[in-house]
Amino acid sequence: MSNCTKSVVNRLYEIPCKVDNPEEDFHTMYTILPIALTVIFTLFLWVGGNVSSKIGITVSPNSYVNEQVEYQVILLIITGFSLLMTYLLNKPSFEEHFSFGKISNPSNELKLFGIKQGDSWLKTGLSLCLVITGVTALFMYIQLKKFNVDWSILQGGIIWILLLSITNSFGEEMIFRMGLVSPLKGLLAPGTIYLISGLLFGLAHAKGMPSGVIGMSLAGLLGYVLAKSVYETQGFFWAWTIHFLQDVVIIGSLYLMNAGKSA
Repeated sequence: MSNCTKSVVNRLYEIPCKVDNPEEDFHTMYTILPIALTVIFTLFLWVGGNVSSKIGITVSPNSYVNEQVEYQVILLIITGFSLLMTYLLNKPSFEEHFSFGKISNPSNELKLFGIKQGDSWLKTGLSLCLVITGVTALFMYIQLKKFNVDWSILQGGIIWILLLSITNSFGEEMIFRMGLVSPLKGLLAPGTIYLISGLLFGLAHAKGMPSGVIGMSLAGLLGYVLAKSVYETQGFFWAWTIHFLQDVVIIGSLYLMNAGKSA
């Protein structure tokens, strides 16, 4: 029985009064919360990128490495908060997705990336690793041609490049994939979740490499397909692996560029 009492205006114009629906309110709240939290974490990352230099960490003669280490400290702190909130929002779903997942699960069709209905994520994941990393490497190579690059210095920086790529890709996947796919699964359609993840991931890379609209668009597309991989494999193996490979290429290139500027 409804507690709603119609006013004179409601009765006169036959306007139905609003009936409280706790289940609907619960659904709305748990849909908005993960998105709002990810927006907040994105803002923190923007601010963190501007203030991280004040930490004053020096671990390498390459200033880019020092800047990245300072930024990664902030990123990992935000990642910790994101994982905690994701766990609290939906513990069963978090436990289901916080793993490498089923890396050979079948995929749903996504023509833009050449994914056919029923394709194994083992095949799809390996293909995406090769194609996306190849495109990223080509773009970064074109950028490197503008600098006086000494390729031999890569040997001395490879440990930092790999370490920074691991932490950066893990942190961003936990915030933009786990932080959205896990709590929103079952509340929104899969495609909507992928779109939200892609949009927020794109916004977070407004000052990335490449920057601006092109960079945000490319990051958004990548975020979309990585969210799809997490959803369909119930884990983050392919998302983290593909993201890690892009970071190796990008961070490695920026490492070389920084050294080239100093040469």
